[in-house]
Amino acid sequence: MKPVLLESTDYHDLRSKWFRASHEPGLFVVEGRSDLVQHELQKLSMHWQDQALHLLLDDAYHTLPLIYQLNPVHPIDDLVACKNALLRFHRAGWAPGPRKWILVEVVSGLHPADLGAIHHLLYRQKLKDVSVLLFFHQYPVRVNLPRHVSRLAVSLVRDTPEQTRLLLNEQLRMAGRHDEAEEEDSQGETQTTVRSTEEVRSETQDQTQDQTQGKLQHKAHRKALALYNRLAWVLLCKSDNRLRYRACFRFFSQNAIFQQLSAAQQAILWFELGQLLTKTGDDYAAARECYANARAVLEHEELNEVYRIGKEAALDNGEALIEMQEGHISRAIELEKRAGMRIRELPPGPDRHVFQIQTALNIAGLQIRAGLLMDAETTLIAAEKLCTGVYSGWLGHILQLKMSVYQQLGEQELEYKMLIQVLRMKTGSIPSKLLQRSIELAGVLIQQGEEERAAEVYRLLIAGLPASNLQQIRLIRQALSSLGTESAAAAATHHQLTLKLEIQLDSWEQFKHWHEGRESGWAIHS
Repeated sequence: MKPVLLESTDYHDLRSKWFRASHEPGLFVVEGRSDLVQHELQKLSMHWQDQALHLLLDDAYHTLPLIYQLNPVHPIDDLVACKNALLRFHRAGWAPGPRKWILVEVVSGLHPADLGAIHHLLYRQKLKDVSVLLFFHQYPVRVNLPRHVSRLAVSLVRDTPEQTRLLLNEQLRMAGRHDEAEEEDSQGETQTTVRSTEEVRSETQDQTQDQTQGKLQHKAHRKALALYNRLAWVLLCKSDNRLRYRACFRFFSQNAIFQQLSAAQQAILWFELGQLLTKTGDDYAAARECYANARAVLEHEELNEVYRIGKEAALDNGEALIEMQEGHISRAIELEKRAGMRIRELPPGPDRHVFQIQTALNIAGLQIRAGLLMDAETTLIAAEKLCTGVYSGWLGHILQLKMSVYQQLGEQELEYKMLIQVLRMKTGSIPSKLLQRSIELAGVLIQQGEEERAAEVYRLLIAGLPASNLQQIRLIRQALSSLGTESAAAAATHHQLTLKLEIQLDSWEQFKHWHEGRESGWAIHS
């Protein structure tokens, strides 16, 4: 796939197709002069308004990676927030909301990580009715943007773990150096103040005190952030050495340096350490103590009530996981219900709504594990009522748990209905567990002589699976064909769909090949 030139008639024809209701979503690549690209993107953004998301990718270290830019709130300097954003994207993809057009302005070139993110959106997630438009500047230039771009957020995506570790060490060292330099500046300012007070005593003293206080707060914040990120890295980076978690526990408990962090930072680190100790299963007592320490920190007066309630609910969830792993399911359910009660204290809004759905899913999952299947069904029916409007994307999770309930109850008919409903939603991805159960259930139906119902499962899988599942789609087509339930027209439709996915993947490979040539060509010229 080579780019369409912005000033060509081909581009004008392409743009006309975008404006039609019958437009076929996908990947589109355009190239043009920098000024024309910027002007065209302004016009498209104004035309599509809330349906468009305009992103800018300059040099790999001058702009945030694509994954971060997709989110309305960009995590910048907080390592835990950055890591969580990356994990959410790789686990659940991107929720487009009302957006149907991702307009990406590429000033110089695409980093491999950005290419991977675009591939994920188009060929792994299968976003419904969403197109990605890449506008390349024909003559790339290196532009230093005036806004601050965190080296940490960039490094987590662009660099190796070792480089990120070195960056965090450097940030911590520089924070200490700034302390020394600012102390010298402060002494100089104090001397100047002594001389000037003879002229304008009270006014200058007040201004100097405010400035000094502001610098001290800024210095303390910078130093605390550097220390917090370095400690968070010890927790979050991959390692087979589990003893480091116990070393972290001792450091957090006994080292006075840890107290230099803000209350929020301390609470987050205690929580993350508690989660890691729970997952390894090495020391549940220490994990509980981590959560207790986090709760104690949350009592600090600097934290607002909404933040405190949200973190308390998260700690309830963390302790519930411990109880579950120890086999105390009833106690785990009690803790999750307590978290739900806390969440109801939050002010109405998206956060409370999503937390309510997540808590219901947690409770239902525990109830299923405990064999309380009717209770789980009741919980899920209540949660289903919350999944309306902008929250409808959660419905797939609810229905999949209902499938599990009906499977264990032996209610095949109800499980089948839930499965069909999930597959018809076309949520953008079909998890491997759901795909496996779909094929298993289709096999059971075939054994029972229900070929047509099994064929419906196969048809929906073929229609719903993204291009990255092309091999599985081919196998499902073979299974569907062997049933003898398909008409010639339906078989031709499925063949065309498979061919379309093959063309999409082939076009992507062509685009990557063109991009590699473009990158190497500009490397030679620069």
